[in-house]
Amino acid sequence: MPVPSGAWTQSPTQIQPFPSDAPVGQGKKAAGGGAALVPFARSSKWHTEQSNTQAGIALTAASQVFNFPLASYGYLSGVLITAQASGGTGGAAVAFEDAPWSVFSQVQLSDVNGVPIMQLSGYNAFLAAKFGGYRPFAPDLSTLASVYQTVQITGNFKFILPIWLEFGLDGLGCLPNMDASARYNLQITVAAAGTASTTGPVYTTLPTGVPTLAITVEVLCRSQPPAQDMFGNQNSTSPPAVGTVQYWTAQTASGLANGANTIQFTRVGNLIRNHILVWRNTNGTRGTAETGGDVPGLFELDWDVGQRYISNVATFRFFNGYVVYGFDAPNGVLCMPNTLDPDKLPFGEYGDEWLGTVGATKLTARFSTTVGSGSLTILTNDIVPASSSVYSAPAMLTR
Repeated sequence: MPVPSGAWTQSPTQIQPFPSDAPVGQGKKAAGGGAALVPFARSSKWHTEQSNTQAGIALTAASQVFNFPLASYGYLSGVLITAQASGGTGGAAVAFEDAPWSVFSQVQLSDVNGVPIMQLSGYNAFLAAKFGGYRPFAPDLSTLASVYQTVQITGNFKFILPIWLEFGLDGLGCLPNMDASARYNLQITVAAAGTASTTGPVYTTLPTGVPTLAITVEVLCRSQPPAQDMFGNQNSTSPPAVGTVQYWTAQTASGLANGANTIQFTRVGNLIRNHILVWRNTNGTRGTAETGGDVPGLFELDWDVGQRYISNVATFRFFNGYVVYGFDAPNGVLCMPNTLDPDKLPFGEYGDEWLGTVGATKLTARFSTTVGSGSLTILTNDIVPASSSVYSAPAMLTR
């Protein structure tokens, strides 16, 4: 399993627990006897900066790869990708179900050593942003055309796709990003969107004139805090458990059986923060998988020798969809968040529900379908902690 690379190694700042009656940063003594440090989330400040742009990308019958080295500043919290297709003409374009996110066939964020932190298709990256428990509102719910625009009959569209590194509380997961000679890299593969079929990638019917694509990449960072605040209190100058990384990976099981299926998850050995399952039919579409028998009626997840979930899929999706997020999961999609503590909301978690696994852990999905040859993609969001202080953010200690 991947581990934080040596380039990230820093000594975590030791944060003493705060007594319940001691306001943070007021110079009082912590329960352990040391001075309470001002939390990183307060001592650091947000910073945004444009990294690179690529304009005039023709959507053709071939895929294209673009690299975007990320700007260096403080601690990297997230990456914002803006994609805008403009110049399309005519009134006949029809969008594929995964569009416009599917204009990216792959989005890969790599660390300073080239190890992928996230490696997903554009649509799966959208699912990670929407259901990953980073923010309470989804990136496709904006009504502002300057932020999000579905595929128009002219073929034009626009979206902003966030990739979040920070999760939980107090800047946990922010990665050191101060070395301009060793930069994080975002690699985007633009799909062969100049063609159209029932499986996209973007259009099932092309516009008369296919638009061109522009990509803008920006970084969202937290600043390197000074040693002291304006009152002379000591600041926490790095995130909790600095070097902790959360990854997103995809595993696809193709050719599902008509009948009973048993799929063992391959990504284990770390703290599991999220699983998102995506069923597709033999043609690669989710909508017909939903109505054609590829999505099971009953789902079981086994954890080693025990059973974690045995649930009707409709009930499971209702609870881990609308009830949790406030909006339904798309066709073919089933969310299994481990981010609902402490208030049953899927963001700002303490980590109580993170699922601890080892290399020998067996996570197995069991279900039956009424048709065969479809596929199941398992998106795994797991955490590689730099230390046990991954559970020691100040907000966690003062519950």
